[in-house]
Amino acid sequence: MIRIENLTHKFGNQTVLKDINLTFEEGKIYGLIGINGAGKSTLMRLLSSVYKPTMGKILIDEEEVDSNSKIKESVFFLPDDPYYSFNATPQSLSKMYKVFYPKFDNDLFQKYLQKFNIDMNGKVHHFSKGMRRRVFLTLAIACQVKYLLLDEAFDGLDPLARIEFNHFLLEAFEHHTMTVLISSHSLKELEEIIDSYVVLDKQVVLAEGQVMETFEHYAKYQLAYTMPISEEQFEKFHPTELKIVGKIVQIVVVRDEKIVEELQATNPVMMEELDVDFNDYFRSVVKEGGQL
Repeated sequence: MIRIENLTHKFGNQTVLKDINLTFEEGKIYGLIGINGAGKSTLMRLLSSVYKPTMGKILIDEEEVDSNSKIKESVFFLPDDPYYSFNATPQSLSKMYKVFYPKFDNDLFQKYLQKFNIDMNGKVHHFSKGMRRRVFLTLAIACQVKYLLLDEAFDGLDPLARIEFNHFLLEAFEHHTMTVLISSHSLKELEEIIDSYVVLDKQVVLAEGQVMETFEHYAKYQLAYTMPISEEQFEKFHPTELKIVGKIVQIVVVRDEKIVEELQATNPVMMEELDVDFNDYFRSVVKEGGQL
């Protein structure tokens, strides 16, 4: 388990994270969500001891990370743009990672490189961004760590590769129990694999929770009218999101047993309930300041 207590981190006079208190339980996949500059990458670097907290504690399995080699072996942090030397190949990278991660599974590494059609002896700097991302994601899984931290996991991957990665991660998760923390702007891909989430905004934790329970809290409707309509007509519903295009309305509201009846009283010619997704939720929770 990862436990963060009263964590504040600054770069000079700039506060990046403020009074963060979080717990990441074992055997779950978490999504770390926030706009650029929200502190997602900084938090991951703190968890992996790349940075030392300005104030507060980070405990992994009830031990502090800093200068603890045993704990460091249980954590793998994959940054958005990982370092590699000019002559690096997947083969040479695997040998280097074995030094730091004794449980490194070379057979698993080769299996997925073959699946991705990646040459073990090819020069990494000749690969496309998507291919490089595949190499490092495969390295991350092959390290067989207890805690896997992936910063912008889907960056550089095309839509098909993102689906492949999700399958890849879930398959690895089934064979080796770990706690995974993923940051990404690709909220659609995140919601397909994560159990829980944390939203960072303006230096603090804005919201956290379990995906399914959160989605049940909101409802999204699409309505069509014959007459022109305005935003003022929907203010009484206190929408967390409202979009009007011509005579078509999409509205996201806090779910209530009377909401359907009240919306029907506005006399739409068509009304249907749509699935709430993470984009809807993220916009809603930021607008509401994290208050559910």
